[in-house]
Amino acid sequence: MRLTEEELKFLEILSDGKKKTYVHIVKGFGLPLTPMAPTLTNRIAKRLIKLGLVKKAGILRDGFVITKKGLQVLRDREF
Repeated sequence: MRLTEEELKFLEILSDGKKKTYVHIVKGFGLPLTPMAPTLTNRIAKRLIKLGLVKKAGILRDGFVITKKGLQVLRDREF
């Protein structure tokens, strides 16, 4: 599986295992919080969700959390 730099950064932001909203993710990328922030976050997350590396979190699905498979991908990439 080949991930882009953005996708790897997204996984790194989520790597502590806590639920993160689009605000946390955009700040993790070092970008300003704009009205396009949710769109950017969802665009990156869409493929990661499909691959099973990230899942939506919360009752209202208002955040993201990394899966065990996502953590394993990060560990394998650190070599």
